[in-house]
Amino acid sequence: MKLYYGLVLSFLILTGCKSTVENESNAIAEQTNITMEEYCASNVCRENHRVKFKTDNGEIDQVLALYWPAAQTHKISILPGDKLFIEADESDGKLFNFRQVPKIENEENTLIFSFAQMDSSLGMMLSVKNPFKKNIKYHLNMIDFSGKPHETSSCPVMAGLSVFESWGHPIPELILTDMHFANNNKNVCVY
Repeated sequence: MKLYYGLVLSFLILTGCKSTVENESNAIAEQTNITMEEYCASNVCRENHRVKFKTDNGEIDQVLALYWPAAQTHKISILPGDKLFIEADESDGKLFNFRQVPKIENEENTLIFSFAQMDSSLGMMLSVKNPFKKNIKYHLNMIDFSGKPHETSSCPVMAGLSVFESWGHPIPELILTDMHFANNNKNVCVY
């Protein structure tokens, strides 16, 4: 069963992310037929990235030799076990030009993401720390084991604080898009 889920995850990685990248309105999408290998030949991608989490049918523990970057111009890809430091630029109420950095050097514009399975359960938890002086909001999609995206709600992240989102099932990948400053009066958890 472990091998089966490893193959499912490999399939997800090669197909699910390709479809989300092809729909992205940035430099990657301008080359709609580009493969991950072609993209990574001239761009910084994740290499030898370990993904480990439990499912109903056993544990997935796989090292991905090559995978799309965590930070892309207008979106962020988050895998189980990730702790990401992402710098962002802001303009007209939007956050964009995401860049993954190895450590925090610019505290005022570095978001922190952590995505992991909760102890002794199949549930997953995402934490997001907002360094900005304004509340932020974003769209969040869960990628399932067949590579299909599913919209899920996300809560605004208050200025200078963190938010914790949780789901009661395993999630192979989260895709975060449309990050923007939120109206301070709108503190609802929606897509």
